[in-house]
Formats: sequence, structure tokens, C-alpha cells
Amino acid sequence: MRLSRLVVPLLCMWLFGNLYEQIVWNPQLLADPRPGSLVGVFAAGSPVYYYLPWAPLAVVLAVVTRAPKPALGCLAVSVAMKVLLITQVNPVFRDPAVSRDVVHDNAVLWAFGNGVVVIAVAAAILLVQRARHRVPSGT
Repeated sequence: MRLSRLVVPLLCMWLFGNLYEQIVWNPQLLADPRPGSLVGVFAAGSPVYYYLPWAPLAVVLAVVTRAPKPALGCLAVSVAMKVLLITQVNPVFRDPAVSRDVVHDNAVLWAFGNGVVVIAVAAAILLVQRARHRVPSGT
């Protein structure tokens, strides 16, 4: 099996994890911004399982299998945004000492940042698929 065939399914797993956060988890947090409500990093239901090992493996395989440069650019944006969100915003959701307003404001920030990730990963999937199905010129 060619490794390039794994890129899209792995990216889809990452995309659907982000979509779940965007349409289920984040709206719940916006409606009821409870400090300390995010489960532990490796607890059951933790978002970390949407990313480890799927997202890093997908990105590495995309690089190794020479995905199109625009797709790699989209993945770079996705990874950078997720790193920022996970390191800067996630800790706020786990902190029981912050106010509800701070949690709400960070949930809004998360929604916009995660929206960028959803769009960028979806674009990468489409670009990889398009490159895979492109008919060589002259045939």
C-alpha cells in the first residue's frame, strides 16, 4: 500500500475532531462557560485523542509523500494555529480559578482559531485529492 493513500483518511480524522469541537464542544462552552470544565489532557473524552497520533502522522506523511505545496501550506497554518490554541487557550479552560467571562472570551477566541484550522485542513484535503486525481498532461 502506498503511504500517500493514508494522508487523506488521517487528515479527515483530524478534520472531524476539529468539527466536533466546533459544532458540539465549543457552543456548549459558550453557553455555559464553567471554569475548570475541560477534562484532563489524557482523560476519557480528551480532545488530545483527535490529534495524537492522527494529525502529526498525517502531516509527516503529507511531507514525505510530497503533497502539493499549497496543501503543505494549509497544514502549516493548521499546525501553527492548533499549537497556539492548545498552549495558550486550553490552559484557561482547565483553570478553575479564572472567571466565567475569561472562559467565555477564550471560547470565542477558540471558535475563531479552530474555524481557521477546519478550513485549512479541509482545503489541504481537497488539494491533496485534486493532485492525486489529476490526469497527466499529454495523455
